[in-house]
Amino acid sequence: HGVPHFARLTGEPAVGRSFEMIAALHALEAGEAATYAAARSVLDWHARHGFCAKCGAATEPFRAGWGRHCPSCGTEHFPRVDPVVIMIAEHGGRALLGRQPAFPPGRYSALAGFLEPGESIEEAVARELFEEAGVRVANVRYIASQPWPFPSSLMIACVAEALDDRLTIDTTELEDAIWVSRDEVRAALAGDGSRFGVPPAYAIAHTLLEAWAK
Repeated sequence: HGVPHFARLTGEPAVGRSFEMIAALHALEAGEAATYAAARSVLDWHARHGFCAKCGAATEPFRAGWGRHCPSCGTEHFPRVDPVVIMIAEHGGRALLGRQPAFPPGRYSALAGFLEPGESIEEAVARELFEEAGVRVANVRYIASQPWPFPSSLMIACVAEALDDRLTIDTTELEDAIWVSRDEVRAALAGDGSRFGVPPAYAIAHTLLEAWAK
């Protein structure tokens, strides 16, 4: 609304995320959370990009912090966003969820992974589901997206149709993976999940589960 906002650039990368810190985002208004996401992502980019990738010289901020300029070779550098797919495979009215060891006890979520160079969103969804859970899928459809500033990602939520329900879990990525029914997802979203818990409301995985449950 025409009011400038400032964030302090310290030269150090942002502190790594914690579940407690991420949970604090839930207390922010939607606009405030977006401002925080932009500030955190841009400041973290500055802390990690102090030198020119072309010639190695030290760079300087310009455009009010939305870029860095190399005084040696003249190259201009700008913040980038890393696309990440986060997805549910569905089969026979059930959804595939997984959990990582770092998750709070009992929590399951959608599977996720970074897009690789030369890969489409649909290809990334299929590859990640097969690599992490051994599930082959088709008919990938987009649901929603969300900026995720840890450090600078764009989460792209999708649902895909699994060709079968056999699981081969990559234990270097997942601790466990399960098929869950819509009734179980609805109960978990309502806070009454006896089998598993779901991510909090500020996470796009929660939005994805809500969309699938409906």
